[in-house]
Amino acid sequence: AMTGFSQTPEFVTAKHTKQVVAKKSKLKIKFLEVIEDSRCPEGVNCVWAGNAKIKVQISNGTTKQEFEINTNLGPKGDSFSGWAIYLEELTPYPKSGSTTDAKSYKAKFKIVRLTR
Repeated sequence: AMTGFSQTPEFVTAKHTKQVVAKKSKLKIKFLEVIEDSRCPEGVNCVWAGNAKIKVQISNGTTKQEFEINTNLGPKGDSFSGWAIYLEELTPYPKSGSTTDAKSYKAKFKIVRLTR
């Protein structure tokens, strides 16, 4: 019988401007900034879901690289050092009639080992 390795994803959440270290991959993910957030506000009917784009810095201790990751449009993730990193969720969601305080943003990332 063949032995299969399940690629269990790892989830980490970084607050705005903060860095998290993923336990399994040992990657450091720093949530640098929210570039845009045009997502449809809660409680509003939009024709289009909108998009949020964030900038992150990912490092493995020796190399670091910056990526722009989107919630809907464009790349929703990227690969780095043998791992795939996806933006799983960006909170809080926009509220109608108010601006989101940048400090309140949190980005949840999904990290999956790439198989060769």
